[in-house]
Amino acid sequence: MPTSPATTGIPVVLTGQALQSLRESGYSLPAALGEVIDNSLEANANAIRIRLDEGTNARGKKHVHRIIFADDGDGMAAEILQHYPQIGFSTRYMRTDTIGKFGVGAKLAALNFGTRLDVWSRTTANEPWLHVHFDLAEALEAEKRGEEIRLVPPQPSDVPQDFQDLLAEDAGTIVVWSNVDRLEHGMRADNFDKLRLEVEKELSRIFRVFINDGIAISVNGKELLPHDPLMLMTGTWAEKVLTDYYTTGEGVNAPWKPDPLEFAADVILHEEVKIGDSSAWLTVTLYPRSVVRKRGLGRDKLALNLRIPENLGAISFMRHDREISYTNVPRIFATAVQDPDRFIGVTVSFSPELDEYFGVRNVKRGAEPHDQLREKIRKLLEGAIPEARKRLDSYWGDAQRQAKEHAGEHGPILEAVAEANRTMPKARAEGDPEPERVLEDLATDVLGTSASAEERETYIGRVRDLPFVVESVDFPGKQFIDVRHVNGKVIIELNTRHRFYREMWAPLRSIADSEPGARHSSESVHTARRTIEALTLLLISYGKAESMHENPNEQYGELRDYWGMFLDSMMSKVKDVL
Repeated sequence: MPTSPATTGIPVVLTGQALQSLRESGYSLPAALGEVIDNSLEANANAIRIRLDEGTNARGKKHVHRIIFADDGDGMAAEILQHYPQIGFSTRYMRTDTIGKFGVGAKLAALNFGTRLDVWSRTTANEPWLHVHFDLAEALEAEKRGEEIRLVPPQPSDVPQDFQDLLAEDAGTIVVWSNVDRLEHGMRADNFDKLRLEVEKELSRIFRVFINDGIAISVNGKELLPHDPLMLMTGTWAEKVLTDYYTTGEGVNAPWKPDPLEFAADVILHEEVKIGDSSAWLTVTLYPRSVVRKRGLGRDKLALNLRIPENLGAISFMRHDREISYTNVPRIFATAVQDPDRFIGVTVSFSPELDEYFGVRNVKRGAEPHDQLREKIRKLLEGAIPEARKRLDSYWGDAQRQAKEHAGEHGPILEAVAEANRTMPKARAEGDPEPERVLEDLATDVLGTSASAEERETYIGRVRDLPFVVESVDFPGKQFIDVRHVNGKVIIELNTRHRFYREMWAPLRSIADSEPGARHSSESVHTARRTIEALTLLLISYGKAESMHENPNEQYGELRDYWGMFLDSMMSKVKDVL
């Protein structure tokens, strides 16, 4: 009796076509490489070497045509090696005490970039290398012929001469992705060097705990240093960059250079988050002074080398000491992410028992805490992030005073205002009973405690006879300005920590201080300069108006506090409306 699909059924999966579809797994190159590294780590490897081979394709375009992995791990016996290319097979299937558990990662990663996978492995130096392979083109041809796609048992086979320099002396495994067709220059990166650097950067962060603990991972002969977004580890990439910057680079004589040079971040929070019988750990740090330096340097050359911009609002999720996600999580911060947050490190560490709570997928890419867990983390961040921002403001205030960068910022306007004031009504405010102390305090605010007695005397002498003094200084709280009245003189301190100064005054000042050119037109520079003049005159006029009252501090002190507080609040809530 003849058979038909109606009586015998049909295959659940058209293997070849399914494998062709699985090539669209969406892996980034570093994430794909990470799947193979995971296997090496599970096999107790101490050294893992990766090599990207560059070539030219049939269209004359340069591309990475082959990727080789080599480790000195335990190796695989024949019965295990045969299963290596098999999707769904894992000796650690669904276990919760290992890095991998689904049996799909390394296979999908290989198919995502190439169409052929070769593996050589041995468990001792006295055994021959055994070889197994899978070729997608061969599989599709077999399927067309009506044949079942099968993986043949491993056979003894010498490792090709091209890879001999990567071999371990004893046990180990060599994995080769060839016929790579998705790494043409201009697709994943502009050129080979940029692609290699991206791989180095990502892998050094993903596997930072292993590298920090002594596992050697190299890319094209370069051994990776750990990159720690918390900046708590030693011997890191950041430590090397900072050492070069402060010993031989631009930071040698920087006024914000800390003494001694510090690399470790401040721990703001390290808190256990309980979920049933399991725990996750939330850690929040503020980067050290050597990194944060002074306000406005979050995207300069050093910041880019330290990978600071990409840290803005990012959370690193560490599963079993291996990073599976480094990204922003929507609405998990109590307030909107702010530019200074790039100097705040946030990591959530958890064990595989909590995979379901973190939404971990079978390819170990991406994580986002769910429900109760998310709310617990959000609540902790609600206190930790503002504390880190507050401490960062303090760092920047210290740097500002040390650099004396705002001293005399308003000088030219003050001299012009002194002449204009000559014909105006004179102040009626009662002066401070200790005018010299007020001037001494002002000198400290502007010049910092490290200023010499001669510098302080010179400064006080310069401002003593001016009817108005305006200085940009750093002080805590949400006051926008502080006003003091001394013997008919009005002293106004403009708070550089205030949102208005950071978001409006400082950027305008930067444009006003520049020369017209390619970056800013003549009209823009002129407008910025006139705006700074007008804003300064606005503050001076307010101070002048206060001075017409006999007791301005009692009359207007609370008004100033509320003004600064409301201004900060309004600017945080109303933005980009026009």
